[in-house]
Amino acid sequence: MYCRTLCTLAGVPIITVAATKGGVGKTTLAYELAAALGGVLVDLDWDSGGATRMWGYDPASYRRAPLLDALESGPSSTAPRPRARLNQPFLLPSSPDLAASSIADDLVADCLEAWSKTWSDSMGAGWTVVDTHPGANPLTDGAMQAAQLVIVPVVLAEREMQALRGMLRDYAGYPILLVPNRVPAVMPRAVSRRYLGQLRTLANGIPVAPAVSEHLFIARRLRHAAVVLEPRPGQGVRAAAEEYRAVATTVEGLCG
Repeated sequence: MYCRTLCTLAGVPIITVAATKGGVGKTTLAYELAAALGGVLVDLDWDSGGATRMWGYDPASYRRAPLLDALESGPSSTAPRPRARLNQPFLLPSSPDLAASSIADDLVADCLEAWSKTWSDSMGAGWTVVDTHPGANPLTDGAMQAAQLVIVPVVLAEREMQALRGMLRDYAGYPILLVPNRVPAVMPRAVSRRYLGQLRTLANGIPVAPAVSEHLFIARRLRHAAVVLEPRPGQGVRAAAEEYRAVATTVEGLCG
């Protein structure tokens, strides 16, 4: 596959969070990075458990699907306006109809680049963070083509490491950042060493961000605020926020 970002970097960084396997914490990572960076979160994951409903937006309550409409209209049309809510990232919400769309990957990339510039000029949003559906599809491929950096969350487990191996093979040449994610607080030392050794071997020069722990409270609660924007954080929230901010700092460093 060809990553045109290596040739023409957009003025506004586009960060795509992608994984070939589900259940690795991709959506939460994208959500928190968008909040930490003060950027717009574009939700290309059409599943009901994605960032759109996490944010509090129910697509079934609206007649129109702004993201799908804008993609079908193309990059020369007016950029869709993201939703805003206190203590949450700006959001361009997803739609279940994305699953049946036939939008080409090049069109997705063109739209993301055009919209990012518009959002920067009109809203001061200096980043665009794209969440994607697990696995290969034209929407994900387009988002990866447009990305200045592709962020891949990595769970330290056997099947997840196998999936990562295949993804790094299929997307060789893309600008990738690996993020050890959902790392258990207690892991046998031998197991930790084995998987961290596998990760270093697989990375082979690809940068690896600071790890994000498995914060069980995130899955249990409704998301009235991003962890990094929580106005009255407790100890657990502060610890999680520090880890997500550390990843965001790594992203900023890699994107210059």
